[in-house]
Amino acid sequence: MAHADFVHLRVHSAFSLSEGAIHFKDLADLCCQGDMPAVAVTDTGNLFGAMEFSETMRVAGIQPIIGAALALDSNQGNIHDVQSEPDYLVFLVQSET
Repeated sequence: MAHADFVHLRVHSAFSLSEGAIHFKDLADLCCQGDMPAVAVTDTGNLFGAMEFSETMRVAGIQPIIGAALALDSNQGNIHDVQSEPDYLVFLVQSET
């Protein structure tokens, strides 16, 4: 794999409702234009686009990195805290395991 100046590890696709709108073919085209050998899609709370993303990137010669941004409730069990938005942690897949 070629050295890259930048690899985006937090792209939200059209499967991340209200957060992203890029379609995978457009993302592949942008990666090719920017000489990015890899890219990660980390849709919020789902992996619905993982198969389509992987196949589209493979055909374009881009290394797909699959991930998800998952919500963590840091106020769980503490009734005195004001209800707040959850924190999000990005998980990237390293292997099939």
